[in-house]
Amino acid sequence: MNFSDILLVSDYDNTLTGERHLVPQENLDAVRAFTAEGGAFTIASGRGKREWYESFCHVPFNAPLVLSNGAFIYDSSADKVLYRGVLTQEQVKSVKTIFRSLPEGTGGVIEVDEMSYIPEEVYEAGGFKGFPEQTVLHPPLDEIPDGWNKVSFMCRLPDFQKLAEKGEVFDFGMLDVSGVDEAEKMARKLGLSGIRSLPMMFEVPPEGTDKGTSARRLQKLLGRKVLAAIGDAPNDLAMLEKADICFVPAESILDKEGLLPEGAVLTVRCEEAAIADAVRLLREM
Repeated sequence: MNFSDILLVSDYDNTLTGERHLVPQENLDAVRAFTAEGGAFTIASGRGKREWYESFCHVPFNAPLVLSNGAFIYDSSADKVLYRGVLTQEQVKSVKTIFRSLPEGTGGVIEVDEMSYIPEEVYEAGGFKGFPEQTVLHPPLDEIPDGWNKVSFMCRLPDFQKLAEKGEVFDFGMLDVSGVDEAEKMARKLGLSGIRSLPMMFEVPPEGTDKGTSARRLQKLLGRKVLAAIGDAPNDLAMLEKADICFVPAESILDKEGLLPEGAVLTVRCEEAAIADAVRLLREM
């Protein structure tokens, strides 16, 4: 297949990265080869516009990024937002209802452009006091500025730095996600759509916004004929389902839980360089 026809969009965690959250060198080499032959490559992530650089700066992407699970299409080379989605007033009203009823130990983050807000009402109870003050504010819920790009409800997390200092490895299966379950139930009752991107997190995006819609929008902006996508988790499903060609790493969440989209092609495991395998498969198509 002619790479100059293709926009290849990849999830980051456990897709472009391996299981140790490092990007295999084979993936970096494959992306460089893909783009050198005319392909357009980018990342679609739940990370926001404020935090993308610390994770992706070493990846040789050459197309605008899809951030906040589709709420932003961001051209980092020109520092220009090409698309920005925001929650409707009705969505915001429902989200506030959930925040005011969250069980103790459950909190959430509201993203507004390059700032994150943790409502004062859940700041301490949710165990979020460790967030850097310069990037995460915690005013009362009704004082958070308009223009919400994404809301994430999550359970209390351990102090990973202290665990690392003790040489301990945390088992995520031990997390109490009952509060997140309750937040999701409340959202469904209020008519909100959302995605359980991780067991410890439930996210509410703007209406009609997801990784797939934004990836397809970007493909049209770039004038590419083919949208190819690869991802491993439930928040990648919309992107995989909307793609012309989709790949899923073997033994990923989607593979293990039998959630593969129709026509999905399994690659090697993420730790074995799934992106390099996807590029190889595209070359053979």
